Amino acid sequence: MNEPSTTASPGKHWGLKAKLILSMLFVGVVPLVVGLGMAFWQGSQEIRDVSGESFKALATEAARKLDLLVAEEVARTSRIANDAAVIRELERRRDLLLGSDKPSAASLAEMERRWRAKDPALVKRITDSPLSALLREYYTGTNSEPDQLLPPVVRTATKLLFLTDTQGVLVAAMTTKPDFLNGDTRWWQGAYNKAVGQLYIEDVHFDARADTHVFTISLPVMDSLRYEVVGVLHRVIDAKEFFSPSTHVIRFGKTGHVMLIDSHGVVMSCPILPTGVALSDMSLVPLITPMQPGWVQASSDGHGGRSTSVIGFAPLPETSRATNGSIDSGSWHTFVWQSSDELFAPIQHLFTWMTVFGTVAIALLASLGYVAASRIVTPVRQLQQAARSIGRGELRSRIRIQTGDELEDLAEEFNRMNQQLEAAFAGLTSQVQLKTEEVQYLQQSTDQILDTVPTPIMLVDARETVQYVNRAARESFRLDQSRSAAVPLFALLPVDESTQSRLRQEFRQTEEAAADGPARNPVPRDPLAPAPDQKSVPRRSELQIGARLYHYQWFRLPGRPGEEDRIGLVLRDTTDESRLQDQLIQAEKTGSLGVLTAGIGHELNNPLFGIVGLGEAIQEEQDVQRIKTYARDIVAQGRRMAAIIRDFTGVATREGSDQRVPVQLEAELDQALATVRTTADMADIAVEKQYAGGSRVLAMPDQLRQALANLLTNAVQAMKGAGRLTLTTRQSADVAVLSIADSGPGIAKQHLSKIFDPFFTTKGQGEGSGLGLTVARRILRKFGGDVRIESLEGQGTTCVVTLPILPPSPEENPWTATASRPEPLPSHSS
Repeated sequence: MNEPSTTASPGKHWGLKAKLILSMLFVGVVPLVVGLGMAFWQGSQEIRDVSGESFKALATEAARKLDLLVAEEVARTSRIANDAAVIRELERRRDLLLGSDKPSAASLAEMERRWRAKDPALVKRITDSPLSALLREYYTGTNSEPDQLLPPVVRTATKLLFLTDTQGVLVAAMTTKPDFLNGDTRWWQGAYNKAVGQLYIEDVHFDARADTHVFTISLPVMDSLRYEVVGVLHRVIDAKEFFSPSTHVIRFGKTGHVMLIDSHGVVMSCPILPTGVALSDMSLVPLITPMQPGWVQASSDGHGGRSTSVIGFAPLPETSRATNGSIDSGSWHTFVWQSSDELFAPIQHLFTWMTVFGTVAIALLASLGYVAASRIVTPVRQLQQAARSIGRGELRSRIRIQTGDELEDLAEEFNRMNQQLEAAFAGLTSQVQLKTEEVQYLQQSTDQILDTVPTPIMLVDARETVQYVNRAARESFRLDQSRSAAVPLFALLPVDESTQSRLRQEFRQTEEAAADGPARNPVPRDPLAPAPDQKSVPRRSELQIGARLYHYQWFRLPGRPGEEDRIGLVLRDTTDESRLQDQLIQAEKTGSLGVLTAGIGHELNNPLFGIVGLGEAIQEEQDVQRIKTYARDIVAQGRRMAAIIRDFTGVATREGSDQRVPVQLEAELDQALATVRTTADMADIAVEKQYAGGSRVLAMPDQLRQALANLLTNAVQAMKGAGRLTLTTRQSADVAVLSIADSGPGIAKQHLSKIFDPFFTTKGQGEGSGLGLTVARRILRKFGGDVRIESLEGQGTTCVVTLPILPPSPEENPWTATASRPEPLPSHSS
């Protein structure tokens, strides 16, 4: 008897000594790492919070100073707008414009052209006017009060300073750079404000005239009564030169600084970024531009870096109120930032030192662990060698370990176990041989049973390889005994590509269902029989192999311990049965068509006799009006005959379709009812419809109508020309349920078990063939459905039809709007 190898290959697993050392290291390292992580996290949080509050305070103070700086410049600019000389001159121009001297649009266009062409006369008239001289005095400080002087920084930052009248026409300027007509600009319209006037401050933008990024201050010049605007004073200021003396001096550390941005994220002043560019990360803008001071921890710094940063911010309240009232403008905010590397450097240095100390502690733990593990592992290895010897049956001497603990007790247990194994091993060999012979006998018996089954059976593994076929399968597919197993499935089943794809999909679904379901079937059963808990009849699977037609079913066969499950395929040859049933259906169709033809002949005779009688009357009639009346009656009778023939032709021409297509169950039911009306007397039968609508099934339309017509005909004949016929459709789970209920006498209890038998009928001689229900059930089962009868004597009969439904299609649902829904009738007892 071969013994399995019990010697472990070196290097394939961790030894006990390594595990003990690693356990000690784990016990020491985990608290150390957790402590380091907590310390680093807590320190980072505290630094972030402290720095954030500091940045917030710094941003608030910087915003206050910048707000005062802008307010002072607005005040200085307003002194020019409030100068009496400026007001008098602009009032004079306003009065001229209100009088007859108002220049026309053509003259203004001509003057604008001359201004652009630098016409000396026009340039001299504007730049050398008294108002222009007054602007220069305010700009240079000549003849001005000390508190009215523009500081040197402000004078160099001011790029343009000019006045316009109430039409936006240039009145006074120090240079020729301003535009002559300004009435259509945003700053002029904002400051003029429909002659009411308001302060207008533009956000930073690039000005081609000043060749730099600027912001502007526009003030209305009010008349002497402060009632309406007589002009607009416009000042263009270099943003960088104006704000840099106040922002660039605020530095802390190596990278910390203050910058000014607007609500669109455009830089107005920054020691690092140029004026006029946008922040590199625009997702920061909504975080740092609220209308109250604060700080935020962002995923970037706005300067191109992608590290986590702490940013303080604060709005310029007074300036923001002015810019918020401006068209296309927003608010201004300070932005305080410091590099994350510099900000978190102290906690990183602390973390580095703690890591060094932790490494020393880990090395000490490893040394102590090695010593302790060596004292434990040595006797364990002796026990391991003894266990290997026992496994090989080679232990001859006793195991001797003297440690005075559980390991010594374990060695004694090994010695006693070795003695018991030697006594028990002698009878084990004979029992194993007996069990092996029993297994071989069971396997042979199973193979013989499967070979006696007349149905082809195959067992397929997960690789789609046939592992077993029974005798019926070998005979059906003409297989040699040498090729009956271990061959590909589709080498035995010669089917096309589409059928192969369908079979593969069903195979995988069966395999997945087997993996999700219970490991063993509790009760063996026939794979072709429906499951006891099956709620609806499944669609029968058909497979065409050559000239033969097979019904097939997949099932799972649990594998033996240590082996994978296999999937079984059962095939049943139904070629002859299908042929016979198709002939039966065709015979029933032919009989139904004969009855239908006789009914149509009866329907055509009445209008035909009327046409003949009217024709004979016309031959002898002299009155023209009466002849016309007879002719109209002939036409009406002819149309009636055409309608009857058209309906019959529509039924007959559809008989040749054998392709399954999606159809509306309610529509097919109505057409079947129309066909029955032509062959049966339904004048005194009330038809009530309760349709759910949208019940789409996959079927052959003509055969489905034939099955429904058979059921309707039985119901109508049962009522003998008078009663109530109720048609109901509903959807349950994945099936459509159709109920055909009549108010007839019902079916006797002793007949219910035979009503689907061929040629069984409860009608009199010549009234029925006994095939209607048989053919109907055959057709419905062909489409994956079924039919059952519920009836009590004296209470009517209900036919319940179930068919698998297709997913609803919006464009194929006419019943949702048109189907009649009367009050539901009381249901029959079942």
